[in-house]
Amino acid sequence: GAVPFTCNNILTDIRDNKQYPTVKIGTQCWMAKNLDFGTQIPSTAMQRDNCVIEKYCYTDNAANCSTMGGLFQWDELMRFENLPALQGICPPSWHVPTEGEWTTLFNFYTSNGFAGAPLKFSGFSGFNAFLDGARFHNVSWNFTNFATFFWSSSSHGPSKAWAHAMNTFNPSVSSYPGNRSNAFSIRCIKD
Repeated sequence: GAVPFTCNNILTDIRDNKQYPTVKIGTQCWMAKNLDFGTQIPSTAMQRDNCVIEKYCYTDNAANCSTMGGLFQWDELMRFENLPALQGICPPSWHVPTEGEWTTLFNFYTSNGFAGAPLKFSGFSGFNAFLDGARFHNVSWNFTNFATFFWSSSSHGPSKAWAHAMNTFNPSVSSYPGNRSNAFSIRCIKD
């Protein structure tokens, strides 16, 4: 059978052979880089339920997906299912983190009031959140070099889902219900 994965090693996504550093934080194993999986589509198009995993690249530049990862609308990254802890578009034996799993991560660094500082690329956790920006549902690119946004697999009503943001100036991590049509980054967590 497969060799068990050891956290802090490189994860190779068997679907496309892309490689991701990983980091063990407390009891959890996280990708230390944003997921870059799927087929790039132009940001003027919506990601659809069409059996093709679609991604946006920041400013529609494919090179940005290599460095920053893809940007995904919530329904796309969840493969149009609404179940927390679902694999979604994550590699096999990894999944989209639930709200509870994000909370566990933030609590490892006292709370979400302080967790942003160690989790950012300038911090010491190894999580390496780069401030890559996002695509908002009105098709504007925004916040590059200022903030980053990560999806949770926990929905918030029919049109929103929980997201977390970190920015340049603030040591905290914000939590808010984002429109599912926004395209944010995703970090997968080990099952």
